[in-house]
Amino acid sequence: MVRTVCCRFVQVEDRKIKKPYLGGWKHKITGVEYLNAESQTGPLRQSLKQKCSRKVQYIAWADVCTQTPCNHPTQMWRADCFISGESDKYVTSKPYETYEEMMERLDYDGKARIIQRNYRIYILLKRVKEFARQYRELLDDCKQYEAEKILIYRKRHQQEILRRIDPKTRLDFDLLYDIVEKWRRDRLECAKQRFFRPARCAENYLILQKTVEMFGVIDQKRLAVKKRYRNRKRVRFVTANCKPILWNGYKKMLLEMDTMRNQKARELRIIYDSLMNYDVTRGERIEILTMLKKSLEVHNCVAAFKLIRLLDQELTYLTRGMKGMSLDYFRQRILYSYLNFLRTSHSCCCTNGDQHFCKNVDDDKLREPIASTTKQCRSCLKLLPLEKFTVHGRLKKLSTCIGCTWLRERNIAHVNYDPYVYLLNCVRSEEKKKESPSGIVFMMQQHDMFHLVNNIWHGHSVVSGNTDIFQLRIVRYHTDTEWSPWNCILLTDGEAEVHRRIKDLASIYSKPLIEQIVLAHQLAKNQFKYVHICRVYQKKC
Repeated sequence: MVRTVCCRFVQVEDRKIKKPYLGGWKHKITGVEYLNAESQTGPLRQSLKQKCSRKVQYIAWADVCTQTPCNHPTQMWRADCFISGESDKYVTSKPYETYEEMMERLDYDGKARIIQRNYRIYILLKRVKEFARQYRELLDDCKQYEAEKILIYRKRHQQEILRRIDPKTRLDFDLLYDIVEKWRRDRLECAKQRFFRPARCAENYLILQKTVEMFGVIDQKRLAVKKRYRNRKRVRFVTANCKPILWNGYKKMLLEMDTMRNQKARELRIIYDSLMNYDVTRGERIEILTMLKKSLEVHNCVAAFKLIRLLDQELTYLTRGMKGMSLDYFRQRILYSYLNFLRTSHSCCCTNGDQHFCKNVDDDKLREPIASTTKQCRSCLKLLPLEKFTVHGRLKKLSTCIGCTWLRERNIAHVNYDPYVYLLNCVRSEEKKKESPSGIVFMMQQHDMFHLVNNIWHGHSVVSGNTDIFQLRIVRYHTDTEWSPWNCILLTDGEAEVHRRIKDLASIYSKPLIEQIVLAHQLAKNQFKYVHICRVYQKKC
């Protein structure tokens, strides 16, 4: 039996209220703090007799049975007789092993080589997967790029077909004339190979007749476009005067002033639009003409009298209800007379105010914006602004306007400048992206690009000899130098992409090819010498 004596301390918990510090005083020298007795007073203290805090001793009884285990073998009288216990461990001596033999047995280097080999295989497989993913992405990008190129190529052909159906500009009509000329040459060549002389003459007559018919249809379309352009040009002076006057005022503030001329021009434009609208009923048309006639009664000029007479005639036809009579030509006469009246109404003397006739005629005059610089054309002897003249890099001075140049080229040969305009726009857009300071590419025109492609580079790629003008591009020869006729090369679209990435041209192109390119550059510099002289003068300035 074991008896234990335990000694423990019994503590009584102090549960008095702990109030926060609310105020007091502190001696600066001694550091003694004096607290406010009223604010720091806690609950009433209890008597010490009711508390007991002392060391207590008590006895804890425990009944424990213990026995010390002892495991040992039995000593026998014979040396070869031994009975072992269950937990005995047998240890035998091994032969002596050196350090080299131990390192060879453990083979740390071999295990390290296995780890390195497996790690390298893992890194290799990881990189192979990464490169395979990049290759698939690059392949998808290439397919998408090729699809976009095909789509752009198709859209370009679709736009060309639409332009053939509905031509609107000189380039569109040049395209139609070029198509007719190619068809005529092909038919003549085919007839020359298939027929003898008598049948060939008959076939040539049919070809000529068909060519004349096609030219007649094209001319009809051209006259219709010209008529629409003239109709827009007639009212340009009214439209130009409808816009208010704008200028920069104090602190660059945009100011806008709407004058009496602008208000009058808008009213006249509304009347012109109502006269142009033929999709109205007979009553509405009569009402419009009557209002216009009443507004003209105050004028006593010749143009107003002619317009009133035409209005009276149309009103007579409309009031009598004459059916089956076309008034389109008659209404066109009214429009022209009305525009003529607008041009001369500023100098008209009104019957109601002759004594108050305007002192300054230009105050009420409707006029088109006048070009700052004009020049006389040698062919048609018209005084035209500079933008109406033909410009290209091989001209010494401006002499012929665009219309006269087009008529002259039409009598000689029809050239389709549309692909060369596309090449020129591609070069200009690329130079804008590179922020090139050169202005040579913007000085060149469609005639210059035609001469550069066909007469200097002979209309085919320098590398592959491709002659498809829709696939050719004219890019920089030295990529770090600005574009010019003497620093360009004619290649296909794919070859141009590869050429932009070449750093050392001599390591890729052969020596005869480089000599051919240098010769073409020297020829271009001689042909466009005026552009070159202007460029050199600009650098010196």
